[in-house]
Amino acid sequence: MSKKQIDIYRTGIYLRLSQGDEDIDGLEKKESNSISNQKLLLEGFIGANDDLKLVDIFIDDGYSGSNFDRPEFQRMMASMKAGKLDCIIVKDLSRLARERIGADELIQKTFKKYNVRFIAVSEGYDSLTASSSETHTIIPFKNLLNEQYNGDTSMKVRTSQGILRRNGLFIGAFAPYGYQKAEDNKNHLVPDPYAAGVVQGIFAKKLSGMSASGIARILNKNGVLAPSEYKAKCGEKYSTSFKGAGQSKWSAQTVSGILKNVVYIGTLAQGKRTTVSHKVKKEIAVPECDWVVVENAHEAIISRMDFDAVQILMSRDTIAVAGKNESYMYAGILYCGDCGSSMVHRKESYKGREYINYICSNYNRNGKDACSRHCIREEDLNQIVLGELQGYINSMCDCEKVLAHLDELNVNYDEAVAHDKEIVALKQELTKCSAFKASLYQDLRDEIISKEQFTRYREEFSAKERELEQAIREQETIIRNIYENGIVVAKDLEQFREGLVIGNLDRVALVSFIDRILIYDDFRVEIVFKYRQEMEKVTGLFDVVNEKDAEPVYTMVDGLPVLELKEAV
Repeated sequence: MSKKQIDIYRTGIYLRLSQGDEDIDGLEKKESNSISNQKLLLEGFIGANDDLKLVDIFIDDGYSGSNFDRPEFQRMMASMKAGKLDCIIVKDLSRLARERIGADELIQKTFKKYNVRFIAVSEGYDSLTASSSETHTIIPFKNLLNEQYNGDTSMKVRTSQGILRRNGLFIGAFAPYGYQKAEDNKNHLVPDPYAAGVVQGIFAKKLSGMSASGIARILNKNGVLAPSEYKAKCGEKYSTSFKGAGQSKWSAQTVSGILKNVVYIGTLAQGKRTTVSHKVKKEIAVPECDWVVVENAHEAIISRMDFDAVQILMSRDTIAVAGKNESYMYAGILYCGDCGSSMVHRKESYKGREYINYICSNYNRNGKDACSRHCIREEDLNQIVLGELQGYINSMCDCEKVLAHLDELNVNYDEAVAHDKEIVALKQELTKCSAFKASLYQDLRDEIISKEQFTRYREEFSAKERELEQAIREQETIIRNIYENGIVVAKDLEQFREGLVIGNLDRVALVSFIDRILIYDDFRVEIVFKYRQEMEKVTGLFDVVNEKDAEPVYTMVDGLPVLELKEAV
């Protein structure tokens, strides 16, 4: 701008503070950069200069200086271009921007173009009196330092956030629906009594056979506020790009998102998205293998068993009954044992009585050339499943008693792993495989095998080693889950047992304990139960129990332990 002085400069104060200007632990702002401190300093400066008249204050609190996409900065620029400002004052250059090229462009060209005087108080820079050296050499250098500081701060913030994530602390701006931030620790989630109840109801409805769209319809009908509307009602400044005109409603997509979210079993999965750099704010997806996942980070509001059951149901075909929100009781569970297709529900009449049958969907669509009918009547299936399920739950209860006895005998995880026959066998095979692999080097030196054979055999043995190591880890995980969670997580087996005794068979019991039911053409019914591996592993530890204490007697029935309590002799 021209260095000709104006009698009175209509002055605008620009104040900015970003999260990057806070202490790195995110708990307390540095007082030197606080909005109130900047304001007091600049108002005092204006009061000490008779040629400056304050006409407006522009405040961007919580905005980064790495770009110019700031609402109050844009308003200030609009006022300047409209001829309402003759002077702009900031505490220091970093308040204006931490992006070197843009800051240089503003100071050296834009402000001059609109005849606006620019003052950075802390640096003692005033464009009205500054020399060419200050404007074209010193100021660009300081802007360069500010840009470098911004990059360093961005790295520190990312590092700090990574530490918080790995420690199981929540760093999102808004708590997931169903939770709220604890009053005494904003990085810890606690259940929101109302919203947690809604989430629990959503899972219960899914387990009972409802589709996601059916659940959404019921929630909307009952006037339950959608997550975004509930957050707004609670006073949170929450917004989403998915919101259309008017009030947001529950949708199948929203319900499905809740049903798939591991946060409800106490697990935090963070770091799913990141920005390209501190300069490029475009977000990109992070591969799932690089997410930071911490289990038991906060109180669960959904049991792991119910969550796992829902995931299985969502991966299968659970089409709702025509005109209703619910699926058939066996939807997603019942399959043809020969071709693997799902069984479909059919109503048929015989001698004036209506029956429900299940037949192979492949046969139903493509005829007898694709598969056979595999027909089974629902009432017969119910009777078979009820009896088998009752027996299975009894066995699970007995396994629970075996585990309780193991605990009494102080048989811990490490001891169980050491006694597990399958793990012992796998480790023996791994030792042999490693020995054969090591011998290859000697065989190559002795010219028993060629270099090509050495390379091929080494790769084969390495692959076998990895396979055995993975198998060992899987078996160890099963035992760890048994000791940490029991066979069934957060479920009262006795309650199920009692309910089934009186003949109740419902969808919740089915999806809680049964993975799938296979119907064969020879009228054979095969029930694939959940937690079978865990129960078999308990059976494998059965010998350990008998070696340590002779009082409890366990009789093996169908490969599972049945407890008989006898008095000690």
